[in-house]
Amino acid sequence: MADPSVPGNDVAQAAPKAPADHRSTVRALTFNMASIVVGKVIAVVIGLVSIALITRALGPEGYGAYRTILTFVSFVSIASDLGLQIVVLRELGRPGRDHARLMGAAMLLRMLLSAAVMAAGALVSLVMPYDSTIVQGILVAAPYYVVFQAAMMLQSVFQRHLRQGQQAISETIGGLVMLGLIWLAVQADAGVVPMVGAMLGGGIVQLLVAWPLAQRLQRFRLGVDLPIWRELLATGLPIAGSRVILSTILRGDILLLSLLATDAAVGLYGVPSKMFEILITLAVLFNGMLMPMLVTALAEKDVAAARTTAGHALTAMLIFGGGVIAAFAAFPAEVLTVVAGPGFAGAAPALTVVAVAIAANAVAQVYRHMLTAMDLQRQAFLTDCIGLCVALVSYFTLIPRFSYLGAAIGTAVTETALCLGLMVAVAWSGVWPPILSALLKTVLVTALSIAAMLGMARLGLPWLLALVTGGLLFLGLTVAIRLAPPAYLEAMLKRKKRQPAAS
Repeated sequence: MADPSVPGNDVAQAAPKAPADHRSTVRALTFNMASIVVGKVIAVVIGLVSIALITRALGPEGYGAYRTILTFVSFVSIASDLGLQIVVLRELGRPGRDHARLMGAAMLLRMLLSAAVMAAGALVSLVMPYDSTIVQGILVAAPYYVVFQAAMMLQSVFQRHLRQGQQAISETIGGLVMLGLIWLAVQADAGVVPMVGAMLGGGIVQLLVAWPLAQRLQRFRLGVDLPIWRELLATGLPIAGSRVILSTILRGDILLLSLLATDAAVGLYGVPSKMFEILITLAVLFNGMLMPMLVTALAEKDVAAARTTAGHALTAMLIFGGGVIAAFAAFPAEVLTVVAGPGFAGAAPALTVVAVAIAANAVAQVYRHMLTAMDLQRQAFLTDCIGLCVALVSYFTLIPRFSYLGAAIGTAVTETALCLGLMVAVAWSGVWPPILSALLKTVLVTALSIAAMLGMARLGLPWLLALVTGGLLFLGLTVAIRLAPPAYLEAMLKRKKRQPAAS
């Protein structure tokens, strides 16, 4: 039974609140989004610091083993996803449901599925062509993904109640514990497996912090509930299709590299790959904010507003991607040296190529959100299937010939193919946002900025100062040639003038 003292557990309690205070809802949404932004920024910082510590302690070969362990285990964990989290989030929003029963059944199902899949993966690792260090690391990392999946399921409660600040708190505490354990492992010169153990320790702490916070919002007890399990699995399996394919594409490069190349190659490519994962989370955050605006415009059949909103989002993602390409094309070795140490500077060409993948992924996310807003997930799924074929052909063709650079090229080719495929799917839908002019302007601004940064470096300017100066030039050019959406700039400049009038 649901606890009636907890907000949101029954319709009778929730109903009077909805129309009573619209401003409170707006404030909650605003605070929630601010919490997400702060949490993501902290997570990015923790991620970069952890890379710096681990790479310097393990070197390319040791870091390669570390990345192989995490990639193998995360790849195995895909099989336990089954779209459960998004289904539970949707069902928690339905009035009249027994949310306590739903959440208790869903949590137990998630933990049992994760444990079974990860145990199977650990057994498979015993017959894989990996050395003992990697196998031991997989055995330590497998429990982490059980803990991680449980923590992610609790995220549905925080999202349902607009309390993702509490989720950010648990993630930050867990991340800091992980960072502390990594530092201790570095001081003890403990090696690869204890580094993986540090991640497990941080994950356990995150779950221990998140669980009581979620219980305060939604009381539930773990329980076997076969009807709900059948419902969740039947609903979640179609959604899981695209998630499995995208996760396979995201992790397939390092997994194949670990089987077809050396640990040192995996380590060198692991840093650009990790930077790819970190930077695309910023694009995910931005495009998550785009969804409500698209849904509202399309629900009101305002196609012009949907096109304009998507056009501005595409321009923002092009600017983001162009800036990443400019920085990683001008000073890739220097960036890698700062992030991971001089031993990883050899991966500079791979980082430059990965920058193209980051830009393509950022733009593709806008089109993916547009298809979701128009309830055209099937078109997105078909595009993902094509992308998976492109990825497999690219990786199997390029990795044996070019090692980690081949993996980077394969990732860039795959992300570009996905972007183009999603673009075509959106075009067929009839809601075609403008992009050509912004794309041409972005290419021009990016090329000029790269040339300026390289020119300043050749004249003797320190690379970091040249990078900052080039970045300022990049932003200035986006405004000068009206690449940055003028309507957005005008809104930001006039915000202070409008606020007094509104009050």
